[in-house]
Amino acid sequence: MLRVIKNRLPPSKPALIEQVRTAENKAALDALRRMQAVGWTKDGTLAGLDLQRAQLKNARLARAEMTGVVLREADLAGAYFGSTQMKQANLENANLAGANLGDVHLPEGNLAGANLHNAHLAAGNLCGANLRNANLQAANLWQTDLRGADLTGADLTDANLPGTLFDESTILPDGTHWSPQSNLARFVLGEGS
Repeated sequence: MLRVIKNRLPPSKPALIEQVRTAENKAALDALRRMQAVGWTKDGTLAGLDLQRAQLKNARLARAEMTGVVLREADLAGAYFGSTQMKQANLENANLAGANLGDVHLPEGNLAGANLHNAHLAAGNLCGANLRNANLQAANLWQTDLRGADLTGADLTDANLPGTLFDESTILPDGTHWSPQSNLARFVLGEGS
């Protein structure tokens, strides 16, 4: 009888976090859905966690609180992070191809070497973010705030840049600082890095 009751109890928070961290994609997404059902993605539970190399393709994390989370080398292709709080998150070398990060709050985030090919970052806050050597090919950066961001070596070929915010502390793909006279078309057209 006790075994039957125990089998019906929901998994503990640490067990679900461990499943998100280490399980293959389907099981990790299942654990994430269970956490969402009880509000653990919005209450700060994910903030600061080490989810390095997590397999979270097509995860749905809209409006999550993930400040300082470590998602280095994680597979987040096709994931949805709309309006998520990710200040100082580490997404170095993460796969975010086709991911939706619209209106994401990711200031001072580390996206060095990240694959953001065809990612949607419109209206996102990436102030002071490290985007060195990031693949931003065909990324939608419409009205994204890149003031103070480091784009050294980033690939902006075919990126959508109208309304994107830069300032004199923004470092462009060729290592120069942005100025009102900067010709961004050469990066979008693949003519300079």
